[in-house]
Formats: sequence, C-alpha cells, structure tokens
Amino acid sequence: MQSLVIASLLIATLSGCASAPGQTSVSVEDITALAGAWQGWLVTERGFTLVNFDIHADGSFEVSAPFIRATGLLVVADGHLRFDGTGPWRGTLVPEGTGERRALRIERDDRLYRGTLHPVSTRSIGASPMSTAQP
Repeated sequence: MQSLVIASLLIATLSGCASAPGQTSVSVEDITALAGAWQGWLVTERGFTLVNFDIHADGSFEVSAPFIRATGLLVVADGHLRFDGTGPWRGTLVPEGTGERRALRIERDDRLYRGTLHPVSTRSIGASPMSTAQP
C-alpha cells in the first residue's frame, strides 16, 4: 500500500513538471520560419490595442501600435523564444498551431502587455476580399 502511494506521488510530481501542451522547444531555425508580418490585439493596462509585430529573417523585429514603437532581436534561450527590444519590450513568444492556424502568444516580462498574434495575409494588406479580377 505504501509503495502504491509513493508511486502515485512520483507520477503526479513528474506530470506536473512536464511542459504544457503546445509549448515545445524552439530552435534558432524557427525564427526564420516565423519571419513576416504578425498582428493581434494585446491586453494592456488601459484596455486593448491592435499591435503589428514584424519579424525579419535575421531575427530582428519591429513592434508598432498607437503610442508604441520598439525594435529589437529575437533570441532562443533554454528552448524558449524571447524578444529583447527597446524600452520595456522584453518577453516571451510562444509559437502555436500550424498552417493557417499559426499564432504567436506574446507576453512582456512586466506582464502589462499580453495577447495572441496572427500572420497577416497579403490579401488583408493590399487587395479587397471581393476583388477577383485578373489582368
């Protein structure tokens, strides 16, 4: 009976140390795969704000929104994707999903800004969704 209790406690302890689903180890090569324009609503200390987060293939990034401008570098540390930017723009990015369901969870270290970013398609940037004419 005592060994059953110890085994149960051991299993519970080990399962508690496991990563949460969707949080896999990130490599430097993953930064290149994330290059592009991302956009999403972040929860802020004053409400919500729509943020553009541009990731370049060299690992640099630019973040912009009303009253927000920052630049910096993405780095991989201990299997986690971190952003290290100007001012308070330091934190963690967690890639989730694949294909059209790709997303980046973002949270600044000060926890004042957090949310989910999604890739911006070229159609939403330039062409109207109703335009189907070809030259």
